[in-house]
Amino acid sequence: MCKNPQKNILITGSSGFIGRHLLRKLSNLKKHNIFCLIRNPQRIAGAQLYGAKVIKANINDENLSSKLKQYGIDVIFHCAGSLDNKSRYLLNRINVEGTENVCRLALELNTERLVYLSSVAVVSGNQNIPLTENLPFCATNIYGESKLEAEKKVLEYRSKGLRVVILRPPMVYGPDEPHLSRLLLRLLRLRLLPLLRGGQSRFHLVYVENLVEAMIFSMDKEGFLEGAFFVADKEVLTTAQVFKIMSGAIGAKEPFMVGRKLEGLILRIPFVGKKLEFFAKDRVYSTQRIEALGFSCPYLARESLIKSAKAIVSNNR
Repeated sequence: MCKNPQKNILITGSSGFIGRHLLRKLSNLKKHNIFCLIRNPQRIAGAQLYGAKVIKANINDENLSSKLKQYGIDVIFHCAGSLDNKSRYLLNRINVEGTENVCRLALELNTERLVYLSSVAVVSGNQNIPLTENLPFCATNIYGESKLEAEKKVLEYRSKGLRVVILRPPMVYGPDEPHLSRLLLRLLRLRLLPLLRGGQSRFHLVYVENLVEAMIFSMDKEGFLEGAFFVADKEVLTTAQVFKIMSGAIGAKEPFMVGRKLEGLILRIPFVGKKLEFFAKDRVYSTQRIEALGFSCPYLARESLIKSAKAIVSNNR
């Protein structure tokens, strides 16, 4: 168990989408000393705004331990990672090698806990509905493969004595999510995102604030040190519900449904069909393990989707 209420906490990826929300939440608690590992000098000011101590370094630096040992780091939140699904080299360098280096750092610093942000992508190739954490590793793309290999590295270090929490979120959304949410809203506004399978495919997501709450919750609970844990919203919505909620929030027309014949033609369109096929599959994740440890997502999906969609559109004007 964590010994003191006040912790020296290190965050990797604090200038990224999830890391920023975690940094803000921890800062608002006014309870811990926060350190941020940042390699880009242009992003240092953001961390300092929240009173964090900035360590100029890269997660792949070989001498991380020498740069950090003076601070007595108690907990590391490893949020840094690459979402690039095109460069196998970049994914391996950041997600696999970088994660291994952070694990090595945590062991060398004798930290009380490492909270590692993995992904449902490590098991998403399994056909079970819902997916559960104990399914065999099975990825469907090179991003998932990189997260899979990274999680294997984490497990190796757990066997060496590292006290590590493994959290696996699905697609994460929020008011400043820079990737898929923004693209979805653009396509919905242009009515270029049809509903496949009658819009009934289930699309389980996680609001960034729910994920951050789970990360902080896992910081001092012994039960988190075994296995892995999905973190997803309480509600499992369908693609029709998700897209209609988002469309309504930005004043766009509802997405249109396509018949089976037209759907087959659309899915055969090079590149486009492959992308749209993502929304034709049920994506549901059991949250029983994390709920059994007492965690419950405090934010509702419908309200969070509306808030996020409105904020993204407003910020892009």
